[in-house]
Amino acid sequence: MKKVVLIIKEGLKLPAPLEKVLEEELSGHGIKIVGPEEAEGAQALIVLGGDGTLLHAAPLAYRLDLPLLGINLGRLGFLTEISVWEAPQALSALREGRLREEKRLVLEVKHPEGTYQALNEVAILKGPLGHMIHLRVIAQREYLTTYYGDGLIIATPTGSTAYNLSAGGPIICPETEAIVLTPICPFMLNARPLVLPASVELEVILTSPSPEVHILLDGRRNLSLAPGEPFTICRAPRPLRLLTFPTRSYFEILRNKLGWGESKV
Repeated sequence: MKKVVLIIKEGLKLPAPLEKVLEEELSGHGIKIVGPEEAEGAQALIVLGGDGTLLHAAPLAYRLDLPLLGINLGRLGFLTEISVWEAPQALSALREGRLREEKRLVLEVKHPEGTYQALNEVAILKGPLGHMIHLRVIAQREYLTTYYGDGLIIATPTGSTAYNLSAGGPIICPETEAIVLTPICPFMLNARPLVLPASVELEVILTSPSPEVHILLDGRRNLSLAPGEPFTICRAPRPLRLLTFPTRSYFEILRNKLGWGESKV
């Protein structure tokens, strides 16, 4: 490994101990640390921040097919699972090729404005002053249903612990080849989250005359959606490569992040 890309949360001053660790574990071993503008030809991408910073860096990692390592300087950290205290071991393992590489499902959105990718979710949302919206969903060219409410979340297993979970959707293990459709504040009580195979291609059409509807990709890119204007969502051609500790399981992460423990009753 000769070159790694480093992306730091915007406005964050790098703690001196972490700066020293980067120098000792990478630069001290002949590995050049560069910014995103020099990403071509790099062997890995390191993110210092929270899950939002990692999601911001994910398009670059996906485009260049780089393995992505997240070190958590934020709060919860489902994706940036490595703590500051674990950074020396993680960077040493990265240098020596001892980290586990996970393949994370990515969604591809084809919209009149272009083609985009999302690691967590595609969220279709009404505007701040909008009324209930109607979203017609077609799966594999067959009409599935129409959702009436404040919107719809289409999430990957990686994104199932993000906006999807807050809206009442299920947690899906990252290895599962699936996507989940979770309505936001649905008008009908029978509109429940729906898990579909990852191979399903979806088409969503806004059928209500709503003046302002947004498509939000991973909370970072905002696209507009006009009535009668369809857009499609399918599995992206390849997954995102995410680096994790080989000794830590997804169940351990869930227990730690969600505060699960043995009942004392």
